[in-house]
Amino acid sequence: MREQLLEILERFPGRRMVVVGDPIADEFLYGRIARVSREAPVLVLDYGDLVRVPGGAANAAHNLLELGGAVAVAGFAGRDEAGDGLEALLRGKGADTRALVRLRSCSTPVKTRILAGAHHSAGQQVVRIDRAPAGSPSPSSLWPRLRGPLRFADGIIVSDYGYGSVDEALFERLRGAALERGIPIVVDSRFRMTRFHGATAITPNITELEAAAGVAIDGDARLLGTTARAALRRQKLDSLLVTQGRFGMTLFRKRRPPLHIPVYGTDEVADVTGAGDTVIAVYTLALACGARPEDAARLANYAGGIVVMKRGTATTTRAELRAAVEADA
Repeated sequence: MREQLLEILERFPGRRMVVVGDPIADEFLYGRIARVSREAPVLVLDYGDLVRVPGGAANAAHNLLELGGAVAVAGFAGRDEAGDGLEALLRGKGADTRALVRLRSCSTPVKTRILAGAHHSAGQQVVRIDRAPAGSPSPSSLWPRLRGPLRFADGIIVSDYGYGSVDEALFERLRGAALERGIPIVVDSRFRMTRFHGATAITPNITELEAAAGVAIDGDARLLGTTARAALRRQKLDSLLVTQGRFGMTLFRKRRPPLHIPVYGTDEVADVTGAGDTVIAVYTLALACGARPEDAARLANYAGGIVVMKRGTATTTRAELRAAVEADA
């Protein structure tokens, strides 16, 4: 199995991937604890640094670029500082951003995490501030810009964070293009998983699956299996990859027993921010290389285990994945 996974990694470079969804600017504001405020029972922080990195669909695209993929990105972003930074970083790494529509009528979604720490300790997140876009046009307006990249695509990722870049009508067009080319289309949807039917796969975390099904699974493996298989049937999926934090992930396929993959590395994680974007990037890229879903899931599990050990919204590389596969007993 190890040699098989390594061989799949060698096919990553140059695979042509299309990422459609909500680009987000993830900000990390670092401060050093100075004292407790006299105005309220809150910490006063001395400003340290502000780091902005791609999040959401932009993070999925960033991961694909770091893994050697050729990436086209589609979605809506504002004509603002956050949008400028996202587009510059992705273009600088070689992404095709012609379908990343920049609008004065909406703002780029920004998630600001404020982290506090003492001189001798790493910063811990104390609060997050989300700035949602004021508005965006119909996602169908992205379709004309997608026709070119889709003609040559090896795989499609739909990254739906609920900010308006994706709807069912656009997804149906993307699914039709995937069927025509015989390529995988994989969905990660934060709030609307049940609306995407006929995808190759969906990659929810356990909380998203519970919300979609209206049940509390609470570590019940039998209930997880029942809920996942119902989603497979109802949404006509080839596979469902459910991530479960420190409990690893489980792959469900039609007419096959579930494959549970224990978490890679330690369960003492540094930061889970953006790990789902890494998982869908590696899973879809592996499928686009012709990998079986089981092998794609194993590679995605390694990738998820790597990025949660990094601070902030992170990516992984082929070299890191190769080292993880080679070192794992």
